[in-house]
Amino acid sequence: MGDLRSKLIPDQQSDGAVFKTVLFYSVLILLLPIASFFATKSVFFEWFLGQQATIGTNIVSAVVAVIVLHLALGLFIYKAYFDGGRKDIKAD
Repeated sequence: MGDLRSKLIPDQQSDGAVFKTVLFYSVLILLLPIASFFATKSVFFEWFLGQQATIGTNIVSAVVAVIVLHLALGLFIYKAYFDGGRKDIKAD
């Protein structure tokens, strides 16, 4: 049983699996940079180093958030590019 697409293209993932993958990476791309910004600002600078929030700490926190965003986007692109054509190879 299955839809027409899975019958015509048997190696494709189901709609549910594709949706879960896209949803996971969307949440990762949205929430991880925000969390890293506030974690860097609050936990690292204010709690660990004991510095007050200044423009410099905000800039460093923003740079960390941008780096984390690029890493999350890179993971998504890697997954989309290399996992899309995966075929299981039998070992004889």
